[in-house]
Amino acid sequence: MKLLKIALTMVVLAGLALAEEKVPARFVRVMGTAEVKVVPDRAVIEVGVEKQDHSASVAKHAEDAAARRILAALRAGGIDEKDIQTTYLSLQPQSSYVKKVRVSYFVAQQTLTIMVRDLSKLDGLLEALVKAGGNRIDSIGYQTSDLRKYRDQARDLAVKAAREKAEALAKALGQDIGKAQTIEEGEDSEYTRGIYANANFTFAAREKSASPSLAAGQKTISASVTVSFELN
Repeated sequence: MKLLKIALTMVVLAGLALAEEKVPARFVRVMGTAEVKVVPDRAVIEVGVEKQDHSASVAKHAEDAAARRILAALRAGGIDEKDIQTTYLSLQPQSSYVKKVRVSYFVAQQTLTIMVRDLSKLDGLLEALVKAGGNRIDSIGYQTSDLRKYRDQARDLAVKAAREKAEALAKALGQDIGKAQTIEEGEDSEYTRGIYANANFTFAAREKSASPSLAAGQKTISASVTVSFELN
């Protein structure tokens, strides 16, 4: 009988200890976000050439000739080979109606993606590419060469913002926060306003003193974190 009482006592004590272990920890969970504004120092442009003819061979040869002139203009403009890439090539039959008569022809297209590491050359380079035979500018996007540094800055600011928010919430309850228990990072993001065009055009002759016609603006690099702090 005595052994039974001892066993029951041990079971009760073990149950109480287990119940204490299951008491949920007190914590505050917050999200911190931050943005860093950066002036871009390089650009990626997509320049294309499009030719059409009733003969597939003639259309393709005309596009090839224009593409060679564009490549020569890029090299003359100081663009390194590693910063030039053909990203689209197409030869397609097409048709249209002219005065209710169906006309068939072939369209040859090629797109080059170019990294411009000196933004002061961008205006002049685009003019040279169009003069060389490029009749499409599909897009332009601005970048920063120190993206990793600015992402780290944004992340550090997001963590600081999370801590400040947690401290403010705890203070409103008359409490303090302790150590961080968990931290989760959201997806980094970067945003810049791009310039897009898709048209046949030519540049008018410009004087040497002409001001740039493009504006790089700013990139916004953002970061977010979710942190759980002990609540004392």
